[in-house]
Amino acid sequence: MTFEKTFHDKAQYKKSLLIALVFLMIGVLMELFFGHLPKSLFSFPGNIWMTVGFVTVFTALFFVARKTDLVMLLSSVPFAVTTIIILGVLTIGLGSINLSDQHSQGLAGKLGLDNITTTWYFAFIFFMTLVNLWLAILKRALFFQKKNITFLLNHFGLWLTLFAGVMGQGDLMRLTMQLKPDAPEWRGTDENGHLVELPLALELKRFKMETYPNKLFIINREGEALPKIRPESFLLEKDSLTHQLLNWKITQHQFIDSAVLIGEHEWGRHQMWGSTNAAKVTVENLKTGAKETGWVAAGNFQFPPETINLDSNHILIMAPAEAREFESEVLIYEKGKEEHREEKIQVNHPITVNGWKIYQTSYDEKLGRWSETSIVELVLDPWLPMVYAGIFILIAGAVAFLIQNRK
Repeated sequence: MTFEKTFHDKAQYKKSLLIALVFLMIGVLMELFFGHLPKSLFSFPGNIWMTVGFVTVFTALFFVARKTDLVMLLSSVPFAVTTIIILGVLTIGLGSINLSDQHSQGLAGKLGLDNITTTWYFAFIFFMTLVNLWLAILKRALFFQKKNITFLLNHFGLWLTLFAGVMGQGDLMRLTMQLKPDAPEWRGTDENGHLVELPLALELKRFKMETYPNKLFIINREGEALPKIRPESFLLEKDSLTHQLLNWKITQHQFIDSAVLIGEHEWGRHQMWGSTNAAKVTVENLKTGAKETGWVAAGNFQFPPETINLDSNHILIMAPAEAREFESEVLIYEKGKEEHREEKIQVNHPITVNGWKIYQTSYDEKLGRWSETSIVELVLDPWLPMVYAGIFILIAGAVAFLIQNRK
């Protein structure tokens, strides 16, 4: 009996591999001749019809021909293992290949290696995985037993997560919007540069940024931070701090985060628009003992940077401050509604408006903290609740598994 089962499993693995390779080759040929999968296939209402068709066809196939060799093979463990391994090779192996512009124009580009998940052959293997999961669910559900609850929760949760994630790709909208002060914006720009009219508008009232303290670096005449392998820096956190960079000891005397040029090589504090950061430091050459006190400034669009020449090949500079966090205070308008609401959009803290997730992404980097432009991203994914539902079902399956094992 064991020998027959082993022989049967080996035969199923061979048949599963043969079917997968055939569909893989068909998919490769379709990719070469027809290009990527059209996104419209997964857009409304096409994705709805595909969902209804998938469930109807394969449910009917199972109940009509569940005892046939084909259906038993498609719902078997060998078929699942085979498709999952091939899917893993495609996603982890080929999907991790980073093509250069030159290679993306050649055979590798035609095979879709720059975006593996949009290829026909990936879609065929992914489709076979979904078929296997669905038939396995029906097989266990047909002869329902309490011990099968864990299996059904895990497999249905996985199927729903994968299926909804793919079907929703066509309806996923990702737009970029540039906000200006006191100017309601009703349009976003898609990845192709097309303007899209929206049912909501955002008006920027205030853009605010907080930065980390500036850093001092020593660079050579070519502009390279030293040491080249791992550049060292001096973080200007507190006055009276000292730090050694290469052969120089640097002492921080005064740091001004709103500095303006008040004389030749002299900086003072002023809360004017466009002010920069500056620091007064003493630099001591540890080899010669020579000392020099002066100002270094990051500079910006309004003021030139200030540096200290250490010797013929070394310069002390202040790098621009790095953003720690930034946010936009906005007014939100919706079509058909007279009232508006105020919101803050922060990095990693998006807001939600009628299904749209709005993320703070960027700003006018040339102006930095004085930016009068805020760049946000708007994402609409109507299938996301189904993906979340699948994940929660998977979690329920994991809990059921723990309870079952404990008993």
